Amino acid sequence: MIKSMTAYSRASVNSLLGKFVIEIHSVNRKMLDISLFLPKELLRFDIEMRKWLAKFLERGQITLRLSLQNEGGSENGFAHIRDQLKMLKEMWEKLSSELGYDTKPAIDLPFLVSQMQSNRIVESKEEEEAIKISLKEAVDAALRDLMQMKETEGKALVTDIQKRLKNIEVNILAIEQKKDLPLLHFQRKIEEKLKEFSQIQPEIEERVAREVALLADKMDVTEEIVRLHAHIDHFRMRLSSSEKAVGRTLDFLTQEMHREINTLGSKSSDGDISFLVVKIKGELDKIREQVQNIE
Repeated sequence: MIKSMTAYSRASVNSLLGKFVIEIHSVNRKMLDISLFLPKELLRFDIEMRKWLAKFLERGQITLRLSLQNEGGSENGFAHIRDQLKMLKEMWEKLSSELGYDTKPAIDLPFLVSQMQSNRIVESKEEEEAIKISLKEAVDAALRDLMQMKETEGKALVTDIQKRLKNIEVNILAIEQKKDLPLLHFQRKIEEKLKEFSQIQPEIEERVAREVALLADKMDVTEEIVRLHAHIDHFRMRLSSSEKAVGRTLDFLTQEMHREINTLGSKSSDGDISFLVVKIKGELDKIREQVQNIE
């Protein structure tokens, strides 16, 4: 299914540390580029989170921001913080007593909070696993919403591109109906010019016929039209395929169609065909803009 590279999602999950709030923003880019902004308490999960994202995303600039909201946390989250503060208080009181210092003036709540933030106590294995599970749940929830938006935007892109491909086909059909007219017009002019002479030598007549044949070959756009139809068929096939990350292929096909229509335009000297070529180029430019946003 075609997916857009532009999307946004938000999800939140309660954990032992508080409420995890995740925002994911995706924009177009040729390769997959993931940027994570995490609280320092969760930096150890950076690599795993990148792996979770890479399983679902193929291309694009992905920005994930994770905030930790203690005020929204569960009772277990506050209990965890309370236990850490108690542990720190006991540890510093014991150390101060061993060194012969009075604990009352220095070891207060602001001091303990600052110590907890700068030297966070390592959670037990069970707590570590619970935090990881909550984090994975939050990432998965945000990814589900992100993928849904990418698919919705992708459908809109496909609808627009299909309409423009149809317009291109209509213009190509019009070119096919007119493609022989410039040569016929040229042949008539040659015939009228030759009639002005009462007698033409055989070698001159042969040379004229040869020049007309060469010109006919140079002006023939049949090959370009056939290739344009083939590219459009291939383009439609890719749009409806279940293949992942088709954006690069569609971009290549758009470039190939541009090349063919440029060649066609350079071969024709007919004003009507030139106008149709301009219309096709306009549609291709719009398709290319859309393709740049397809994963």
